[in-house]
Amino acid sequence: MLLPKPTLLALSLLFQQVLSVPPSNDGISHPRSKKCVIPSQYRSSHGTADDTPAIARAFAQCATDATIIFQHGVNYNLFTPLSATNLSNVEIRMHGNLHLPQDIPTVQAIVASGHPTWITLSGPRIDWTGSPDPQTSWINSYGQAWWDANPPKSAGLPNRPHLISYTTSHASIQHFRSRKPIAWTMKLHGSDITVQNAIIDASSSSPSSFPFNTDGFDIQGSRISITTSTFHNGDDAIAVGTNSHDILFAHNTLGYETHGMSIGSLGKDPSAPANISNLLFKDITVTGGLYAARFKSWSGGQGLVRNVTWQDIRVHNVTFPIFVTQSYVDQNADRPAPDDPSSAVMMQDFTWANFSGDINSFHPGDGSCVTDPCWYDVGLPNLNHTEAVIIQCHTESSCRNFVTENIRLRPQNREPAAVVCVNAMAALNPDLGFDCKNGTFVPLSD
Repeated sequence: MLLPKPTLLALSLLFQQVLSVPPSNDGISHPRSKKCVIPSQYRSSHGTADDTPAIARAFAQCATDATIIFQHGVNYNLFTPLSATNLSNVEIRMHGNLHLPQDIPTVQAIVASGHPTWITLSGPRIDWTGSPDPQTSWINSYGQAWWDANPPKSAGLPNRPHLISYTTSHASIQHFRSRKPIAWTMKLHGSDITVQNAIIDASSSSPSSFPFNTDGFDIQGSRISITTSTFHNGDDAIAVGTNSHDILFAHNTLGYETHGMSIGSLGKDPSAPANISNLLFKDITVTGGLYAARFKSWSGGQGLVRNVTWQDIRVHNVTFPIFVTQSYVDQNADRPAPDDPSSAVMMQDFTWANFSGDINSFHPGDGSCVTDPCWYDVGLPNLNHTEAVIIQCHTESSCRNFVTENIRLRPQNREPAAVVCVNAMAALNPDLGFDCKNGTFVPLSD
């Protein structure tokens, strides 16, 4: 028996109440009585000195009930990785600019020695407070040189550093800014976290070099919201992984060759079942992306993802506006054959509502294609890149309560919008909104 799905209005009101209000430090007052102002040698050394020792001392001396201050408009070199894993009730006032090292072999050697992430922060109530001044609060990773050096037909140089691993609770991140991250930007784990006014700019200045794996936020946790932010990147703007619940992604702008708003990938390890619920992606503009709304899980996976809504999504020049696959392929990942290839991560109570805009039918795809056929076309024969909706359910019972409402997507070549649909069975999806068959997309309400 199928359970009734909450209405979009009820979901929206729920997330506004639970997530859109900054957390209150779990209801307990924790004064931040200590301050550490970080000095910089950047100007006196003409940009050559490493400020990491001074930064590390500040994080050690002000690890609890404190404010760590990067001075407004001041530049700092973070030439070696920073790890602060014992923080508690700390504000990181990032009003300066950080610069990572630009020598690729040196950075590769550091990563190969066991430091895959450049900045590691963990502990309760870690607030990141950037400045409203758009000229400051930037982390400059100098990824362009890495992308330009990428060999043909490969998906990135080896030993690329990820930027930040951030694990916290009852915290806020304001005016976080990342320029040309080398790989993914922030792995955000925890609970009761609000992110507002972030900017992630991983757009390449060269048409021949692609910023592989430059994810924005990889999310794992509960009651996390990301709002009023901008993403220009070459991978997922947000990727929600297991275990995650009550996630809001709203009022954001996605551009360049982004891979959009993603769930997954899930189910690569069948011994770790997926467990995700209550996700709302709302009021989003996607321009020039490969995907807009995307779900990806591996065949043979286990677990359940339920109660997910993409609502009020505007797309321009997007190749795959709505994309679901339970048979995901990653061109860079080796995976043994699953014990039970017929199993799948179950999907239940999914809604795609109020999509409008145009489909990239003249120059589909993006620079991440290094295989033939392209990884994003694998398993999709006879594509003509006019597809408004692609739904690939792995089995006849793995997709339940799918709903589409008011899908107004038009190919740029003025051909009729198409659909690819496999195994979204009518008995389990009575409100799917179209007949699950390949061909022209004809909403049943039209």
